[in-house]
Amino acid sequence: MQKILLKQYLIKIFKKVFNMNYRIALIHGFFRNYKDMEDLENNLMNMGYTVDNLNFPLTFPPIEMSIKILKEYLLSLKEKGINKQNEIVLIGFGFGGVLIRETLKLEEVKGIVDKIILLSSPINDSTLHRRLKRTFPFIDLIFKPLAIYAKTRRDRKKFDKDIEVGLIIGRESSGFFGKWLGEYNDGYIEMKDVNFPDAKDKILIPITHNELNKRIGTARYINNFIAKGKFRLE
Repeated sequence: MQKILLKQYLIKIFKKVFNMNYRIALIHGFFRNYKDMEDLENNLMNMGYTVDNLNFPLTFPPIEMSIKILKEYLLSLKEKGINKQNEIVLIGFGFGGVLIRETLKLEEVKGIVDKIILLSSPINDSTLHRRLKRTFPFIDLIFKPLAIYAKTRRDRKKFDKDIEVGLIIGRESSGFFGKWLGEYNDGYIEMKDVNFPDAKDKILIPITHNELNKRIGTARYINNFIAKGKFRLE
């Protein structure tokens, strides 16, 4: 009990010293849920951040259902004035970045989010999805969130220019799907699927897709970007 109280006290001091007024929301990927983001949640909370680990039906229901959930979350921050007291940071892992992109197209949520950090998020396209669809043409009818790719492949607009975007990209290929992809992939995502030329900063790290949101090093890079606008500090 005393250790917990001491930890909470040190976190409060840390926030005051570094003026860390941020609210972070974690958005998990396709075929996953909030539990997949718990390691990152704990790592960021231990650094003193306030973190909301959100849950979405990103497996079978259409993506519009998840868009509605994220929209309502963002509007609740606005209604409570939290976005005026804190910088709002969205962190999307994998397909979670696509959900962020689609939600922020809505006029109702304009001006709420300050920073976005994408962890190997295929916001341009999914090479793996296209290749799977050749073999399983009905895949989008089963896993309905994936149908969004057919609608947005020609949409070059990603995020409003007043939002700072950072990219953390895994480049350690692994598993069966990694053999289907190009030279630079993390086992599920190719480099061309995630690269965003208008990003404020990006970093490639030798980690597989499934490890990216669990390593303490990822949380440290996130901390650097939030505080200083760069993943690597010299």
